[in-house]
Amino acid sequence: MTAALQRRVRPLLHGGSHSAADLAVGAAAVAVAARYFAVLFVNAPGYAGVPVSPGLATGVSTVVVAAAAIAVAVTDADPRTGIGLLFTGVFGLLSLLSSAAALPAAVAIVLGTATVAAVAGRQLDVVSAAAVALLVAALSIGLASGVGGWTGLRPAASTVALLGIASTPAFAAADWRSLSTADWGAVIGGVAAFAVVLSVGRAVPFVTGAVTLTGTGVVGTSLPVIALAAAGAVTTASAASRTRRWPLLAGVALVAFAGVPASLPRALPFALGIATLTVQGGTQ
Repeated sequence: MTAALQRRVRPLLHGGSHSAADLAVGAAAVAVAARYFAVLFVNAPGYAGVPVSPGLATGVSTVVVAAAAIAVAVTDADPRTGIGLLFTGVFGLLSLLSSAAALPAAVAIVLGTATVAAVAGRQLDVVSAAAVALLVAALSIGLASGVGGWTGLRPAASTVALLGIASTPAFAAADWRSLSTADWGAVIGGVAAFAVVLSVGRAVPFVTGAVTLTGTGVVGTSLPVIALAAAGAVTTASAASRTRRWPLLAGVALVAFAGVPASLPRALPFALGIATLTVQGGTQ
């Protein structure tokens, strides 16, 4: 079915399939970031009832991300990764229509993402492949702790998700074994982010806890792990921006703003982010 869709869609794009897919992923990243800030804004002290609905923002972002996954699926050169992304996008949309679809959607998202990781991940070096495995594990544990009802796994899910985000610089490195090719500007930005988050977290722990809980769904994780995730995300985003690798920037934004994938609205962008990072890591 995916191969048939690809044959029908690609001629309509006149060779611009990669550009269309990149735009779709970029739009998904913007939608997830908007949801993140909408949730923080509504829960901020002094909120005066400005008409910002977190529920609406979450619903819209879920639709945009699911549509982006489907768009990438029908334009991907490999039908196997296309099938994985198609499962992710379609079941993500179905989860909005009925709560009964939540568990099947969770299973489909994990299996679809694992398929993409297994197929596209063959082009990765060992460090990037380990980062993909960590992110897929975070997705699986997160959904098990939330949709699966194994609430005791939630602290572990938070920690693994944050460590997965911290590992994303592996996808930006041209050669992780060579210090001469390192983007030291991006590394310095990551170190600064680590120091800032650690300092702010120690100065105002309750505010930091509230922000990480409402914004990213983090529960039961130590402050250094949170700071490490911030450092990884900033390093990857900075490297992607400096080299104009916009799909890589969108990929790290998706996993970072999605946070702990314990719910379907968080798991869907996290899954698309994994797929994007895996493909980008294989083409660096």
